[in-house]
Amino acid sequence: MKQIVTLVLFIFSSLVAFSNDTQGIIRGTIIEDATGLTVIGANIMVNELGTGTTTDLDGAFALSLEPGTYTFTISYVGFEDIVIKDVEVKPAEISVLGEIRMQDSALQLKEVVISARAVRTTEAALVTIKRKTPAMIDGISSSLMKLTGDGSAVDAAQRVTGVSIEGGKYVYVRGLGDRYSKTTLNGVDIPGLDPDRNTIQMDIFPTSLLNNIIVSKNFTAEMPADFTGGLINLETKDFPEDRIMSASVSFGYNPSMNLNNEFLTYQGSSTDWLGFDNGARGLPTGARAQNIPIAFSSQYSADQVNAFVSDFSPVLGTETSTSFLDYSASFSFGNQKKIGGADSNVDKGTLGYMFSLSYKNDYTQYDDYFNGEYQRFAQSDAYELRYANTQDGTVSEQSTVIGALAVLAYKKKYSKIRLTAMRLQNGEKRAGQFNIDNSGEAVGQSGYLGIRDNLEYNQRSLSNILLNGVHTFGNNGWELDWR
Repeated sequence: MKQIVTLVLFIFSSLVAFSNDTQGIIRGTIIEDATGLTVIGANIMVNELGTGTTTDLDGAFALSLEPGTYTFTISYVGFEDIVIKDVEVKPAEISVLGEIRMQDSALQLKEVVISARAVRTTEAALVTIKRKTPAMIDGISSSLMKLTGDGSAVDAAQRVTGVSIEGGKYVYVRGLGDRYSKTTLNGVDIPGLDPDRNTIQMDIFPTSLLNNIIVSKNFTAEMPADFTGGLINLETKDFPEDRIMSASVSFGYNPSMNLNNEFLTYQGSSTDWLGFDNGARGLPTGARAQNIPIAFSSQYSADQVNAFVSDFSPVLGTETSTSFLDYSASFSFGNQKKIGGADSNVDKGTLGYMFSLSYKNDYTQYDDYFNGEYQRFAQSDAYELRYANTQDGTVSEQSTVIGALAVLAYKKKYSKIRLTAMRLQNGEKRAGQFNIDNSGEAVGQSGYLGIRDNLEYNQRSLSNILLNGVHTFGNNGWELDWR
């Protein structure tokens, strides 16, 4: 707890220190109108000051200026100059000009080699990429996510044509099942919490941390070799144009599952709400030994046997309680800062950072659960089956998922390195109560009626760390992208 409080105080003090700066910041991105690619090395001139800057490998630029109103001239060889007037700079505030699209010059010039990267943060740029790419892709950009107000990646993904959602968290492409859908994060495979599924739970990714969601519907050479039906790629932001600070809370209600005073549960561990067991359900010491303490054993005394048995959890039956509403909460923040100060003339690079924490808790209950085992009769001409053992009753489950995502990036004019770390924790607490009907006429059965309580707990965790970098070599068209 002390470390969490220290981290929160550090972040708060950093934000306060940043807000006390008297200068304002102007940020924007330059792209080609015809291709949707970024323009590297474009000149941005402040007319009133006679100074300016150039765009980096992402086509982005940032200027720290004293409060006032300025005129900007944007120029690059082979493109028409752009003049932006009456840009107001406010003290200690960030003004985002967004994506500025440059038109090809009407003059006939020699061929110019332009180093560029695809921009996919606005719908206009995304439509351009879809039109130019040889692959069949679709997607949704961060600008549209902001416009629609979608809180998580799964909410945004369902707006893409050909995408369907299963269970409120898994994404399928073109109606194909989980086996044929694949999910990547920043172009790299990420496993899911469920070992029986191919895709990851996408409700843990807040849209405020995403640049876009791209859905590929056919195979191209750069895709993973196990691509089958559809590929969903989540591209996280690395350098937010503006400071991000968002929090959300949502609730869900199902009349048969929430606020149900007959919800089955049992006494678990004190950390179940965090998605893991603290050892309360663990086996006692010696339970995995070759010779365990048992009664009438010459190796162990009666006291040793009693002590061993007493170490087992005494909770063997279910109890009823009132289930709460389904609920989820998330918090995220991010920013970018120029190293050496916003007014430094030496390019020491820019640091971008983002962090997100999400929590989700769901309740499910089924009152008509049925499980049966059936056998054939001994007569070869009898095709009807007879029951051997049946169970019917109620099953309740409480699921908790915690997700943390952190992105740290460093960028200079023509190179960028990004570190992405993700941690997922899932705990599922299940309780069941069944009526058993065992047939004595079936082969191998005793024949009895009984009541059975079933207690289960499953916990899963996943840690994923990705380091990738991009380096451009001037304007010769070469680029190194490693991960």
